[in-house]
Amino acid sequence: MKIFKRLCIEFFYGMLFGSMIWVLTGLFSGDINYRIIYLIICGLIGPLSELFNIDDLKPIYAFIIHFIVSFALISILNIISENFEIFEMPYLLNYLFNFIIIYVICWIISFAIFRKKTSEINDAIKKRNEK
Repeated sequence: MKIFKRLCIEFFYGMLFGSMIWVLTGLFSGDINYRIIYLIICGLIGPLSELFNIDDLKPIYAFIIHFIVSFALISILNIISENFEIFEMPYLLNYLFNFIIIYVICWIISFAIFRKKTSEINDAIKKRNEK
């Protein structure tokens, strides 16, 4: 039950990042079905972060798997939305570049949140040890 709760939380984090990207990039086009599919796919990217909690998996492999599966899910979104021209040559490089930029921005935000939480936990431990 604990893992299910964690996966649900990660799913909603994925939706949160997807919503943030939606607003920041101006992706306001598309009907309601497209928006729902977009949020679901972004939500599916969230639980992929659990790869980094697997002790037997090296972080570099977790990162590579996370990147590839995230790219595949976003590509599936483009296929579902019948955006096939994005896979043709002049647009493909732009698509890859944009994906990588957005991916890096999401990781920077995630890392900043992680550092803040870690700092708060360390401060709480220091305060408790001082008593």
